[in-house]
Amino acid sequence: MIPKTVSQHIEEEFRKSPEFRKAYDEEVTRLQIGYKIAQLRQMRHLSQAELAKKVNTSQQTISRLEDLRNARINLKTLARLAAALRARLSIDFVPRELSV
Repeated sequence: MIPKTVSQHIEEEFRKSPEFRKAYDEEVTRLQIGYKIAQLRQMRHLSQAELAKKVNTSQQTISRLEDLRNARINLKTLARLAAALRARLSIDFVPRELSV
C-alpha cells in the first residue's frame, strides 16, 4: 500500500468527518485573520507596538492576535484594528461545495 501524503489524509478526513471539517474550517479562519492583520500592519509600516498604541492595547496582544492559534478575537476588536489600520472591515460568508 502506498503511504498517503498529508494532503491526501486531510482530504480524506475532510470528506468523512464533520468534526474534522469544523475544526479545519475554524483553524483556517483563525490563520487567515491573523495573517491579514499582520499583512495590513506591515503594509502600513507599523510595528506591533505602534499598532498596539493606536488601539490602546499591548504589543503582546497584537502578537497574539497575529498568531490566533491561542487567542480569541471579537468583532469589536476587529473594528478597532480596522480603524487603526485605515481599513474597512469586511466579513463574508462563503458557501461550501455541496459535495463536501
